[in-house]
Amino acid sequence: MSILPDSRYEKIHTGSAIETKRLQIILEEKGIPSILRDDNESAKLAGYALGSPDQSRLLVDKEHLVKAKHIVAATLEDFKTNALTDDELNSLSQEESQSTPIKTITRNTTEKKKPGVSPGRLIFYVLFLLYSLWRLSPLLKGEELPILRIIISGALSIFCIYMLISYFTNKK
Repeated sequence: MSILPDSRYEKIHTGSAIETKRLQIILEEKGIPSILRDDNESAKLAGYALGSPDQSRLLVDKEHLVKAKHIVAATLEDFKTNALTDDELNSLSQEESQSTPIKTITRNTTEKKKPGVSPGRLIFYVLFLLYSLWRLSPLLKGEELPILRIIISGALSIFCIYMLISYFTNKK
């Protein structure tokens, strides 16, 4: 049964992604090229999840089909006969947890330094503060200024003053 019409590849196995990938590795070790088609993984990469994770397909070139089917059948039988039972897995995990001490990882808790303000930025703040105050200087002479100019220049002045104060108070 071919997945694509006029394709030279034939599906020989459908199963979990782990099992199918293992079969692909075994076939490649025997010199049989194969393709792993996992629609679920493709859907995830495309941005939507669709399909079942146990529907990975292994495709083999029709030229190697008979040999690949025999290898896959023998490998699957080997998987079934040599599989560990739940009791064996539990005993192995308990033995391993008793024999292997758990390592604790300690990290240095030194305080990370925040990157400081560069001297160039400090000069920029000073010059920008002077420019903003110069834009507001006609108010001292009693002239009228547009409200937007007062708001913007005032906000920039406050921001520059804040940055300069924080620079000099946090410097160690």
